[in-house]
Amino acid sequence: MEGEGLIVDAEVMAVVLAVLVIVGVFASSQTLFAGRVTEPFSELGVLGPKMKIGDYPRELIVGEPFTLYLYVGNHEGKVTYYAVLAKLGNGNTSVSAEEPMNVPVFSRYEVVLQDGKNWTRPVTLSIEEPGVNHRLVFELWVYSEDARDFEYHERWCQLWLNVTKPAVP
Repeated sequence: MEGEGLIVDAEVMAVVLAVLVIVGVFASSQTLFAGRVTEPFSELGVLGPKMKIGDYPRELIVGEPFTLYLYVGNHEGKVTYYAVLAKLGNGNTSVSAEEPMNVPVFSRYEVVLQDGKNWTRPVTLSIEEPGVNHRLVFELWVYSEDARDFEYHERWCQLWLNVTKPAVP
């Protein structure tokens, strides 16, 4: 019976040792990987005139100024130089994560952001052409040191707008 106590003690010690090894591996892995970005990403958003999602203008008059807010967030794990390009198209103009909209740039905004920081900026625009279903697109571009130019970052937002001529008195 005396030997059984030693066997139980040895089993308990083995379990305790195994738990300590697991805790030690977990703690050291947290220390080694602290501060690393495991899945870098950037954010792009467009907010309405009250800085909210969903209060966007839908009906505008030619030349009438309207204000939106651009939002860019950096979670790339490094300082990043962004450009947001505003473009105006229609229902037949395509844009996707793979391809930016192939129309002239309507307006351009640039910002350099530290990792973990974001930027919200009011932008006042006006559209000079009447039309139904104007497609106002904002694309996110990132400066590439390798290419020494901005590259499309596969993120975009859009608003659909109807723009009418002013009423004739």
